[in-house]
Amino acid sequence: MNSLKGQLVIATPQLDTPIFSRSVILMLDHGEDGAMGVILNHPMNVVVTDLSGRIFEEEFVWDKSLCLGGPVTGPLIVLHTIEEMADQEVIPGVYCTLEATKVQEIISRKSEPSLVIANYSGWGPDQLEGEFETDSWLTLPAQIAHIFREADDKDLWKAVVSEVNTQKLSEFLGLRELPADPTMN
Repeated sequence: MNSLKGQLVIATPQLDTPIFSRSVILMLDHGEDGAMGVILNHPMNVVVTDLSGRIFEEEFVWDKSLCLGGPVTGPLIVLHTIEEMADQEVIPGVYCTLEATKVQEIISRKSEPSLVIANYSGWGPDQLEGEFETDSWLTLPAQIAHIFREADDKDLWKAVVSEVNTQKLSEFLGLRELPADPTMN
């Protein structure tokens, strides 16, 4: 399987594991040693201000909700568009930062667009590939609009599943593009 870094891994409707049900995961890394990604559409009932004085010494106020990136405990992760603060580029123009002092700087700037993420989703060698064999996941190339979505997070899953279905139908019919309005066929 080719690397899924920069792809969205989307739960199929039959995947009913509570944390992954209807999840849209941005893959940050994927290789022989396993895979790592963050769920984009699981907001938490915690805001960045709640971290003030607990994780970081600096006090700050920012009513931005954190996202639950997955079941694996790890450092805070920030997805953002500030190249000089990046630990890595995930897709063109979208960067990932895990290093604590950089994360604190991004948070203190209240940088937007951004996602502040607690925990991550991880897979061991060949584990994710095995899950693809059981049709648990779909894939779609990630775009900035998927990551920093303005609409309701619950709608992200429906939107990307619809994109995948449209793409598959276009390929099946041999069309370069499928019109959004079926009457335009």
